[in-house]
Amino acid sequence: MVAQPGHAAAPAGTRHTAPPRRRRRTRGFVQVASATAAERLRLNAFGHAYLLIGAVVVAILVYLVLAAQVTQSSYQIGQLQDQQRQLIAEQDQLRYQEVTLHAPAQVQQQANQSGMQRVAPATYVAGQPVAIDLTAPIGASPVDQTPLWLRAVALVFNTAGGPKDVMASTKK
Repeated sequence: MVAQPGHAAAPAGTRHTAPPRRRRRTRGFVQVASATAAERLRLNAFGHAYLLIGAVVVAILVYLVLAAQVTQSSYQIGQLQDQQRQLIAEQDQLRYQEVTLHAPAQVQQQANQSGMQRVAPATYVAGQPVAIDLTAPIGASPVDQTPLWLRAVALVFNTAGGPKDVMASTKK
C-alpha cells in the first residue's frame, strides 16, 4: 500500500478505505462576528427614526455650544478694544503732562515756588598752574637732583621708621 501525501501509512494487516476528506470552507471570525452583531443590532423603522433624531439633536447642541463660545469671544474682544482705547487715551494724557512738566517755563515756576532762585555765576574757581616739561623725551625717567648727603640721611630715617615723605623723595 502506498501512503498518500498528508496521510500516515496504515499498519500492515488493516485495511482502511475511507474516502479522502475535503476541507469545508468556513467563514472567518470577523465575518461571523459582524453577521452576529448585525443580527443583534437590527433596527426597525422606529429605531432608525430615533437614531436620526438623536444625531440631529447632537448636531444642534454642538452648534449651540459653538455659537455661545463665538458670542463670548466677541464680547471679550469688545471689552479688550475698549480697554485699549482707554489706555491709549491715558498714555496720551501722561505724555502731555510729561512735556508740560519738563518745559523750561514750568521748571522755572516750580523752582520759584520751592524757594530756589536762579543766580548768575559771578566768578569761576581758578586752577593752579602745573609745570610740565614738554621738551623732555617720552618715557625718560627724571634724574634725581637730590644731594648725596640728603639721600644718606633719608636712608637712615627710612630704615628707622621715619617720615614717609622722606622715603618718597629717595625712591626712584
